[in-house]
Amino acid sequence: MMIFKNVDESKVAHIAQKLASLLFKGSIVLLYGDLGSGKTTFTRYLVEGLDGNPYQVTSPTFTIVNEYDALLKVYHVDLFRLSEEEVEEFPLEEYFESEGVCVVEWPEKLEFYSPKEFFKVNLEFVNESRRNVEIEAVGKRYEELLRRGEIFAEI
Repeated sequence: MMIFKNVDESKVAHIAQKLASLLFKGSIVLLYGDLGSGKTTFTRYLVEGLDGNPYQVTSPTFTIVNEYDALLKVYHVDLFRLSEEEVEEFPLEEYFESEGVCVVEWPEKLEFYSPKEFFKVNLEFVNESRRNVEIEAVGKRYEELLRRGEIFAEI
């Protein structure tokens, strides 16, 4: 696990861009955090790290899924407004098994439908300009990638 305490937005950007350098076709990133903790902002910098246009990134709260063109297509999913039944019916497997990257906000709603392997990013609000960021790898492939943590050393 990589832990970054009390970081400003420029460091959050750097963390997200470094994480983007580890992503591959079919990658899954689950974003945890309260309202206003920076999940969409983190996604913006992740997309930028994949050479996509960060200005296209908006919260998918009302659209459920936004797609962004980058080196790998990014599927930005927000489960916040979905009921348990709607989450069950939502075709998340298609995004999880895609040739792109699937970033999910509010993955707590997945319960039994959570993927077996993924990067877990927890964003914690410290104050208006600072966050705590934790990145955890779940699954062998993701653990091996995160072990190359030297890419985060300069943060």
